[in-house]
Amino acid sequence: MSGRIRNVAVGSLIAFLIVAISLTYWSVVARDDLRAREDNPRRLEDERAIVRGGIFDRNAVVLARSEPTVRLPSGRMAHRRVYPQSSTFSATGYYSLIYGSSGAEFAFDRALRGAARTDVWAAALGEALNRPPLGDDLRLTIDARLQQVATTAFGERRGAAIVLEVPSGAVWALFSTPLYDPNTLDADWERLRNDPAAPLVNRALQGIYQPGGALQAVIYSALLANPALQPQDFGTAAVPLRLNNLTLRCALEVGAPIDSLQTAFVRGCPPLFAEFAESYPAEVQEKIAAFGLLGAPLLSGYPVAAARPATPLGELNAADERRLAGAGQADLTVTPLQMAVVAGGIANYGNLITPYIADALRAPNAERWEPIQRTFLERAATTRESAERIRAAMREAALNGSARAANVPNLPPEATLYAHASLAFSGEGQNGWLIGFVELPDGRSLAAAVLIEDVQNVHEAARIGGELLAHAARLALAETPPTQSE
Repeated sequence: MSGRIRNVAVGSLIAFLIVAISLTYWSVVARDDLRAREDNPRRLEDERAIVRGGIFDRNAVVLARSEPTVRLPSGRMAHRRVYPQSSTFSATGYYSLIYGSSGAEFAFDRALRGAARTDVWAAALGEALNRPPLGDDLRLTIDARLQQVATTAFGERRGAAIVLEVPSGAVWALFSTPLYDPNTLDADWERLRNDPAAPLVNRALQGIYQPGGALQAVIYSALLANPALQPQDFGTAAVPLRLNNLTLRCALEVGAPIDSLQTAFVRGCPPLFAEFAESYPAEVQEKIAAFGLLGAPLLSGYPVAAARPATPLGELNAADERRLAGAGQADLTVTPLQMAVVAGGIANYGNLITPYIADALRAPNAERWEPIQRTFLERAATTRESAERIRAAMREAALNGSARAANVPNLPPEATLYAHASLAFSGEGQNGWLIGFVELPDGRSLAAAVLIEDVQNVHEAARIGGELLAHAARLALAETPPTQSE
């Protein structure tokens, strides 16, 4: 009898040890692998319980926040993301348990979910006490008021706009339309994904377009860098350019003859610039690279379009192909962000700036914002003398040339407008470009790139760009520039 009891006791002890070892293995050794399994309901519950930090604009306007919804089986509260400012969706992006994240929600996910500040021991303590992670708040450099101006100005049009502060590189506006509502993303996903208008694509950062006449600013800098190669005959400068079944005309067609490179640029006439690319492809290629059009610029970790390989002009054997490339109608494509950097470089007297869109984080329950460390780089794309010549041409274009529609009545008298408007063929239609900037009395400038899809002329892009720059100038003149640590 005692033998049976002893056997039962030994068996029970062995079973207990097996269970103990198994529990230790699953709770310690394989804990992370088990939690990472997609079929683990604890993983979803943990994610729903995270209190993501808020997202704010430069003036502390709430752009995104987390709100409690229902109590979970663990006793913690589930939270959902709320976006109260519809005009800022292009900057905030979305956060979804099902479909992931985009925009600021993607770029700063670790900080917003609290993972960037929490170490292993703090995470273990929070789990032991059943406390959900608390994320950092994020402050963007955009201005919600300027985003609303863009929403009103664009109306039902498709396109994108970016406004940059020069020389800091702070993004004051990041706008893409058509908009979508991240508050109802899960319910609308299939419709949005299949929408031919592609509202989920952030056109400002991921839309790739042929530059068309917007490339003239870059080629103009190549012409100015090589005085001995500049044309002396302007007789055909305003004649429509016929290439590859396209007829490229001046953005502003008037009867007066063209007597200089500056006048050709002011009126947005393509022949001189296309012919220079045909005759001197190496010089044009050098400036295309110098202005950053061969690589996608980064923006604070936001998803941006990968640069598409473009055939160097020097490798194009046919003269027509080089002329087409010089007219911005070949395989070189750009994003509005790239063209905003070009405009900012001209505003900055030839030095390209580094754009950024977030400047500070704030720990949970803290009052003080902590600056986000960033690398500020300036690199020369052209000489100061050439930039001043381009600036003079853009000033004339804003007053009497292709961009005169940008000279809107509400532009502050203290601000000086420089702009260039142009067209680019796309499929069976054409897009409108505006690149320009306003110069302020305090030495800053605000540069912009605006792209409007499917337009009849340059005036819509110029007008919308002018409205954005005028409102941005008014906001800048009314504010005391904030310090980066505020």
